[in-house]
Amino acid sequence: MCPHTPPCPDASRPDREAARTIISHPEQGWSLLCNGIVVFEDTGELLPDGEPIAPHRPTDVICQPARPVQPKDVPAKSSHSPAA
Repeated sequence: MCPHTPPCPDASRPDREAARTIISHPEQGWSLLCNGIVVFEDTGELLPDGEPIAPHRPTDVICQPARPVQPKDVPAKSSHSPAA
C-alpha cells in the first residue's frame, strides 16, 4: 500500500510511471517505483506480476542536420578599412 498523499498510481493504470521512486540504482540502469514497478533506463519496465513492458519512449534525440550556409546568408564585408 502506498503511503504517499495523494497515493501513487497502481501498477495496472496507464499513468503507472508517475509513481514515486523509492530505490534508484542509476549505475545499474534501474529504479523501483512505489507501486512495485521496476523501470529501466531504456524505458522498459517490469511489472510486479513479472510481466515485461518493452521500451516505449525514444531515449535519443534525433537532430536535424544543419542547413548549409547559402551565399546570401553571409553578411557582405564592409568596404571601409579600419583606421590605422
